[in-house]
Amino acid sequence: MATLCLLDDVGLIARRWELNNEPVSIGRDDTAEVSLDDESLSRRHFMVFPDQDGYAIQDLDSQNGTWVDGKRAHTTKLKHHDCIVAGRTIFLFDERSVSRQSKAPSARPATALP
Repeated sequence: MATLCLLDDVGLIARRWELNNEPVSIGRDDTAEVSLDDESLSRRHFMVFPDQDGYAIQDLDSQNGTWVDGKRAHTTKLKHHDCIVAGRTIFLFDERSVSRQSKAPSARPATALP
């Protein structure tokens, strides 16, 4: 299972979203699957999506860009514990070492976990 974690001001996990076989858009607009109150985010800032052997991230032509481990990302393969910066918001990508072929297909949308 992979998750996208929102980090707070001191680096602790504030929120977490489970990723499945569907693309997940992140931004400040209500139409994004992950909608956050950060004016420095574009309405639909970036998207995380499954690829052949894991997950990738794609910047959605955001004004401030999307950064993965300090490098500007356009479409970038994600690795376990990659740090994603979008606007003033910091995320951590967490992917357990489970083969994607062994995962059952899921239609469950990404939702915030308590």
